[in-house]
Amino acid sequence: MKYFLLVWIGRVFTVLGSRVSSFALTLWVYQQTHSITQFSTGLFLGFVPGLIAGPAAGVLVDRFRRKTILLVADTAALAGVVALVISQSSGYLTVWQIYAVVVVKSICGAFQWPAFSASVRTMVPPQHRGRAGGMTQTGFAVTQILGPAISTSLLNTGGLTQVLFADILAGAVGIISLAGVKITELAKTDTDFTERKSWRSEILIGWRAISSDHRLVRLLRIATAMYAVQAAASVLLLPLIVASVPESQHNVAVAAVSTAGGIGLAAGSLVMSIWGGPKRPLPWITTAAVLSGVAVVVASMISQSLVLVGSSFVFSFGFPVVISCSQSVWHEAIEPSLEGRVFSLRRMTVQAGTVTGLVTVGPLATYVCTPLLTARTAPSRVLRGIFGSGAEGGSGMLLCFLGITLVATSVIGNVNSMPSNPSATDQQRKLLNLNS
Repeated sequence: MKYFLLVWIGRVFTVLGSRVSSFALTLWVYQQTHSITQFSTGLFLGFVPGLIAGPAAGVLVDRFRRKTILLVADTAALAGVVALVISQSSGYLTVWQIYAVVVVKSICGAFQWPAFSASVRTMVPPQHRGRAGGMTQTGFAVTQILGPAISTSLLNTGGLTQVLFADILAGAVGIISLAGVKITELAKTDTDFTERKSWRSEILIGWRAISSDHRLVRLLRIATAMYAVQAAASVLLLPLIVASVPESQHNVAVAAVSTAGGIGLAAGSLVMSIWGGPKRPLPWITTAAVLSGVAVVVASMISQSLVLVGSSFVFSFGFPVVISCSQSVWHEAIEPSLEGRVFSLRRMTVQAGTVTGLVTVGPLATYVCTPLLTARTAPSRVLRGIFGSGAEGGSGMLLCFLGITLVATSVIGNVNSMPSNPSATDQQRKLLNLNS
């Protein structure tokens, strides 16, 4: 675990520095342009390039040394921030330069997380992988909570240049901690890379490895649904929060719900880090996902500030339980030489869920749910009695549907009842040999 601990510390610093600079850069873009379009373009570029690069990144992670992949990706991301510092210092920083660095960081992320996830097998014994997953989620929660606060503080005291220097320092810590660790590379036991196949063929092997194990298919659906609901809830909760308190308390209420979510995420991650996870993770995954879905349904129907705070905490607490417990199942089920591709495809799928949640939730609430509540029909009157009307009612109705969908995704084809698949590795090796 000591090697994992060193790499984990470096990852936390790297991600924290990236979050601090990303928050400051998006704020800078909006302040300079006063354009929602350019602001949203920056958010779009932070997701989509990494999403597209994911499958190819997985192939490269499996082809080359994972430590080398991490070092190259970290260095490329660091170089992008250094370029911004030079432009900022010379007074020639422009929006397109920020967009370019955002794209570089997005693509680097497509390499960093699959390479790190695939390296856990050699750094952490099987009995501690649940704990490692919990620590990873804890680090993510800490960066999510502290990132905006640190960014704002640095902007107020030293401006954008100081924020970028902080990102450079954090990135350097990540590279140094990684350079000092020996990550054992698993020997190739198949012909997958002795006779190189096409990129498409290698990516398809990763998809087949996932689809051949029903447990992994179910876990992927649950994780994707949770990420989509999390993204959608970040938009839909705002009208419910605003409607639950007087105008003078809007900012306090929004901050309270957001903070409760961050505390729930940190608390769940910390519990998993200390506990290490159950011996039978599948029932815990289902239970945590169902409780998270129920919390969303409750929030949609009872839009009172205390209820929204509690629901935000419960949903966020269940998130790291699902992800950490799932990680041990993925490591058990996947052939080591396939982990790069499989983890890249998993990351791409859950990110697609996040993007879908963000992009579709506004139009659905505005053009589908809200008009449905205003119709003069018996079902519409019943729905108005439950959710209310206007933007609040449309948001609540859609949020309720998403919560029910998450519960259904968790219990239909219950992963608890699915047998273990001890021959999964043999099946994956057959796939590799058939495609060689």
